[in-house]
Amino acid sequence: MAVDPSRAEATVLHDVAMSAFQRGSVEVALRFMSRACVYPEAPAMWHRNHAEILDRSGNSEAAETAARLALQREPDCASAWETLGTILVQRGTLAESCMCYEKAVQIDATFLQALNNLAVTLDRLGRLKAAEARYKQALRLAPESPDIQLNFATLLGELGRYREGLEIVRQVLDRHPNLMRAHAVASELKRNLKRRGSASKRVERVLVVGSDQSETPPHGSGISSLRRVRTVARR
Repeated sequence: MAVDPSRAEATVLHDVAMSAFQRGSVEVALRFMSRACVYPEAPAMWHRNHAEILDRSGNSEAAETAARLALQREPDCASAWETLGTILVQRGTLAESCMCYEKAVQIDATFLQALNNLAVTLDRLGRLKAAEARYKQALRLAPESPDIQLNFATLLGELGRYREGLEIVRQVLDRHPNLMRAHAVASELKRNLKRRGSASKRVERVLVVGSDQSETPPHGSGISSLRRVRTVARR
């Protein structure tokens, strides 16, 4: 019959698990963290950490259960809300994940990870203006975060504000000239800006000759596929 570990034993198990996880040994981390969380008084953050390890191992269902257990222990744990939100993104429940990120930001308005992921999820839900507001909030806290800047530039491209997006990418490249993602975002923005310019010229020519044809600038560039969840270092 298994015996629950003492607090001291459980703490050692937790610390070993986190050390293994940081080294990329997910299987080892999962084995030790699962044993640590058997401790009846395991803190909320242990369960939150367990949730992240489970999610990384590919077991999103168990990860969701662990994250919700963390929130039962500590309802105001911003990190647990953010972790649950990201797990739910992986499971395709974007509206609920958005609510989780919102809750994390309500608890801690300086939580960059949650702000970034909230903006990404709002964008995926088609709530572009709300996403823009959250990116701006995040950039007020971390104005030189390349990941958040590139996410925001990508959103501006979706809004048709290509030149604004390119200016942000230029700022990133000034500091990180070899950042491949920045070059990819810049290329996509330039391509769509050129398409819009070409479309506008064609529309103008058609109108002059009195044709009933119409053309609209291309959209749906696929640029949003460059945006990533969890692009800010976790606390």
